[in-house]
Amino acid sequence: MRNLADRSAKYYADAGHRAKRRKSPWNAILLPLCGGSAIAIGYALFRVVWLFHVAFYPNHQLREFWQGGISLRSFVPSFLMVFSLAPGSVAAGFMLGNLLAWLIPPARHAFDGEARGFPGTRFRASMGGLFKMLVWTLPTGLAIALAAAYFLKSLR
Repeated sequence: MRNLADRSAKYYADAGHRAKRRKSPWNAILLPLCGGSAIAIGYALFRVVWLFHVAFYPNHQLREFWQGGISLRSFVPSFLMVFSLAPGSVAAGFMLGNLLAWLIPPARHAFDGEARGFPGTRFRASMGGLFKMLVWTLPTGLAIALAAAYFLKSLR
């Protein structure tokens, strides 16, 4: 456990150092591209989970989801239906946002220039790290969300 704590502390210290290299105005497009992609993917995944839920409980309406007065027994699975998808959505959204930014040649050149001298920050390495995160978080989050959708018997 100590090794994990040391690695985490080093990662966050290095992250601050890596962030200082970001000087190009092209970096401003990453937030809307990555953030917007993560939100869109999260919403799409939730809609898939909701379709799965409605297959078991056809009388449930999405407009009744998270209404006032919801019981804890209903809140916990409904919370899991939404938020267990977040880590996978973020990883997929960041991958899509990075790809979209990479497709803009001037942005790609600016990002490549900023990545020089910082191991693990080039496009391929960043996408590889995000893919590793995606492989763990998306299937796990989706399994939790689908299980929660199955066990959410009442929206009240």
